[in-house]
Amino acid sequence: MAGKSFFDVLRDSIHQIVSGEEVTEDSGPQQQRKLAARADMEHAVIVLATEVMRLNGNASDETETMLFKFLERNFGKTGIKRRKQVSDHVFVGPQAFTRMACEQLKALSTHASHIEIIKLLYNIASADDFVTAKEHNTIQKISGYLGISLEELKAVRQLYSKVNNPFALLEMEETIEITKVKAAYRKMVLRYHPDKRKDKVDAEEANRKFREIKRAYEQILRQING
Repeated sequence: MAGKSFFDVLRDSIHQIVSGEEVTEDSGPQQQRKLAARADMEHAVIVLATEVMRLNGNASDETETMLFKFLERNFGKTGIKRRKQVSDHVFVGPQAFTRMACEQLKALSTHASHIEIIKLLYNIASADDFVTAKEHNTIQKISGYLGISLEELKAVRQLYSKVNNPFALLEMEETIEITKVKAAYRKMVLRYHPDKRKDKVDAEEANRKFREIKRAYEQILRQING
């Protein structure tokens, strides 16, 4: 049996709106309250997603499409109102809405759904190949507002760090010391450069890895200098 969708998880945990175990036909006011809660949850997800989208040039057609597909799967078809909400929050700049959005989600949804939100944020952050320290810090702030422990966050982060963290690709700890970064880069270049590699590595794999290392090095330099 397929797992519940993100919205199903959220909907099942609207404890302030639905009480009791019996399934009954909703009255007009009850239905309105459910629709209002659904709109609040959708807007809260948009607020958190667009905060990450604003970082390091993540606001792109790719990340907007990613967010819209997620919202369509869980909240229904994308319309003008949704597109305007996303656009407004992307371009208006940092606001005081983030913590408020997290408080709404804490009131209306389960802890498990908060973990799913954090996964969405990491997906957006990793759209440009790497999850940067700045993106990690922002997602960590949001996870704290949502009541997610550091251990839980670490478990989610590890799903992305090995592939998308430029420091991990250079096999080094995160640092702002350029000399350490250059040393790690030279070490990896010797391992994978087509003209310098000594290890018996498949040529195609070595070339792919070398390109990743070069991109990772350039990304770290931009982080440090920018």
